[in-house]
Amino acid sequence: MKRVAGLLRAVNVGGRKLLMADLKRIAGAAGFDAPSTLLASGNVLFGTTLAPEAAEKTLEAAIQADLGLAADVMVRDLAQLTAVIAANPFPRQAKDEPSRLMAMFLTGERQGELSLLDSACVAGEEVRLGPGCLYIWFPGGAGTSKLSNVVIERRLKVRGTARNWNTVNKLAALLDA
Repeated sequence: MKRVAGLLRAVNVGGRKLLMADLKRIAGAAGFDAPSTLLASGNVLFGTTLAPEAAEKTLEAAIQADLGLAADVMVRDLAQLTAVIAANPFPRQAKDEPSRLMAMFLTGERQGELSLLDSACVAGEEVRLGPGCLYIWFPGGAGTSKLSNVVIERRLKVRGTARNWNTVNKLAALLDA
């Protein structure tokens, strides 16, 4: 059995409420081992013998069946999170301002070029490609940026969910414990 992190897209924003106690309960009922959650932003850790894609589909179906909520789930294991951390093209920002550095985990391969995001980047924002993710540096913070998940998903034709650098490292540490 392998311990993995399930990262849910677009929960607890825009009226799409999912209590972490419910997420933990649903993951357990779906057959995942020892589910636990991190923060209230859709992070669930659990043990599974399923391949990542099968675990994603199983958890998505369980959330839909239990709550009627359609939520994309991206499953990553410790090796994948470690690769994302190791390939970070923004080491200074990760050290000095980790809450402004995001890893956007993707559901698949992007269809558009990163240059399609250039017009949405303002005030020094940068996007770089990583292993199964995009790295996004928001020097002014993500909250006021025009470079939203919706813009990224539409232009690159791929879905994703972003976590700040602190959360990425915490997830990896919890999987490594």
